[in-house]
Parts: sequence; C-alpha cells; structure tokens
Amino acid sequence: MKKYYLLSFFLFLSGTLFSQKSNVLKSHVENGTVQMATDDGQFSFGVGGRLLMDAAAYFDDKTDLGAGSEIRDIRFLMKATLWKKWEAKFNIGFSNGNVCLKDVFLLYRINGNSFVKAGHFLEPFGIEQTESSKTTKFMHLASTVEAFRPGRNLGVSYASWSEKVFWEAGLFGSDVNDDTAGDEGFGMTSRFVFSPIHTDKGIFHVGTSGIFRTADAAGFNELGQEKPKSIRYCSRAATHIEERRFIDAKIDDADKQIKVAFEMIAALGPVSMQGEFVNANVSRNVGKDYSAHGFYTQIGWLVKGGNCKYKMKSARLSKPKPGSVELMARYNQTDLNDSNALLLGGKQEDISLGGTWYANHNVLVKFQFTNVDLDENALNGEENFNMIQTRLQFSF
Repeated sequence: MKKYYLLSFFLFLSGTLFSQKSNVLKSHVENGTVQMATDDGQFSFGVGGRLLMDAAAYFDDKTDLGAGSEIRDIRFLMKATLWKKWEAKFNIGFSNGNVCLKDVFLLYRINGNSFVKAGHFLEPFGIEQTESSKTTKFMHLASTVEAFRPGRNLGVSYASWSEKVFWEAGLFGSDVNDDTAGDEGFGMTSRFVFSPIHTDKGIFHVGTSGIFRTADAAGFNELGQEKPKSIRYCSRAATHIEERRFIDAKIDDADKQIKVAFEMIAALGPVSMQGEFVNANVSRNVGKDYSAHGFYTQIGWLVKGGNCKYKMKSARLSKPKPGSVELMARYNQTDLNDSNALLLGGKQEDISLGGTWYANHNVLVKFQFTNVDLDENALNGEENFNMIQTRLQFSF
C-alpha cells in the first residue's frame, strides 16, 4: 500500500499549485521540456517523460541468446516548485508491461547549495547508480554497478555542495515496489566528492561512497516464522533484451552488508575518463562471511560538441549539448566468486565500444558493440560471446 499513499500525497501536493488565488501559470518550452510558471516566480510546474527503444543482435557461444527488440522504458513525470523553497517530483515507469514508482519525493531547499529530500529515490552511491537512464553513456549500466547498486528506496537524505566539495548522506528503508512480508531492512548511505578542477578546459574529481545495510525481509513460513534472510548480487551480460543473469551470488542466512566504492572523473578538453571500484562484504548468521568486488573504467571523446562540462550540484559530467557526437570505450570486471565462503557466483569481463549522437534536446541515438567473457562459475560455464545493440531515445 506504500506506493498508493505516496501517489495520493504527491497528487495532492501538486494540486496545491493551482489552488493559489493570485497565481496565473504561463507556459514555455525550456531545453525541450514544457514548463509553466507564475510571474512572481513563486510557483512552477512541469511535465515530462521518456521513451527508450532498443534492439540487439547476439553472436552466441554456448548459450542460445535471445536477440530481438523491446521498448526498454516508458516514463511519465510531473514536478512542481512551491514557494521557491519546496519541490515535489512524481516519476512513474511502465517498462516490461509493469507499473512501478521511480522517483517520488518532496525536497526542501535550505539555501542555494543544500537541500533535504524525503521520499522514494536513488541512494547516493557512486556515479552511475545516481545517474538518470537518459544520460548514462552506455545503453546498459556497467556490470559492477548493476550487481552492487542499492537502487531506489524509501528514505530521507541531506545534500550540500560548494565550489569544490559535494556531500550527501541518508537513511533508507526498502523499495516501495517490494511488498515482501517481514521486517524491512534499513541502511545508511553516503557519498563524498572532491573536485578541485572543473573548468572549460579540464576536470578532475575523486570520491568515495559507503553503505551499511541490514538484510531485507524474506517473508514467513507456514508456521508464521520469519524465513532466513538473504542478499543477492547479480548482473546481466551488459544488455537488457537478454534477461538472464550470467553471474549470480545469493548469500543465504545474511545479517548485514557493507559496501565501499571509489570513483574518479577526469577530462581534458573533449576527452573524458570515468571509473568506479566497488567492494561488498556480507556478514552471515550461519557460515563464513562473503566478499565480492568489481570495477569499470571508460573513456569518452566528443568528436563534435566542444569540451566536456561538469555539474557540481550532482558531482558528475554534464550531458553534451545538442548536436554533439561522442565515441566511448569501457572495460568492466565483476567478480562474485568467494571460495572462502564457498559461494561461486561467477566472474564477468566485458569490453564495450559505442557512439552516441545527441540529435537535439529530445532525441538521441546510441550504437554499441560488446564482447563478454565469462568464467567456469557463470550461468552456463566458461564462454565468450559478442553483441551489437542500438537505441533510439525520446525524452521531453
């Protein structure tokens, strides 16, 4: 029922925008998005959405991979600014024929460089985990990020940034789309970034993130007793159309997990580098504790579109301007094997080469080639296969 309470609350909150006697909304288009605002600047309202259409062709090894096409994601967004200080956002997804809540939160701006946010949103852990699917460089998250990301959960966070430092920390419960019975897990998450250089000619950024989280609910057995909890780390093979998780580790009798991440961004003119390393440790009630890790590093080159830009407010690279063309390369390694804990979830290495054309504010086209190498502990054992993927994206 949590999702329905949140939906009712934010629809009511957005409705207050129109209940003010003195406000007359005037519409305009800003960066390809419809915006409405009052003359006094006290209130604004916007609607938006996105449509992602993907296709993939696979060159099999052992596993018969399912090539094809899909509507990867459909979103509808409503957002409002109230009395300049308050912001509300409601973002709903319709991917795979399912309806689920994405970002649904209320935000209070303490000043121009800090805010408090409460609701359902991405936990502040690393770069790609906190980035919109509209602006990630590659069609699919790095396998390391997909395996270890905390995702969206219900919680509250505080964020602050200055000329060179960004910091966000929060307390989180569970995903509102998860209705598993039992005691919810809870966690504390924080991200800290230091960026001493982010000029038009060069960018340098280093950061670290951390999570402490108890295991989530696992339901009850036929006697009404809570089932032993588990924590799962898994990842697709750098694609979404082929849905199987080729590396997968389920840690039974789990108590809590601690994840630590390190991140780096550097850019010189039109060339950028980005990388993340994640280490995860799970404490267990029965059996030896489990440990896993992974990392990726990627390079981008804006062959058209000027130099790379940076946003201190979110501590990441900005989306290239309309008309830009960017070429990218990424190497990823994710190791879910821990022989000491007798859990062998598999190891994946993948190399991706791709390009993106940012046609305008609303439309972009992606093309990507990926080679995936799996060890003997992966889904169907040791194998190596390739894929070609493409995406047409529309957002407003």
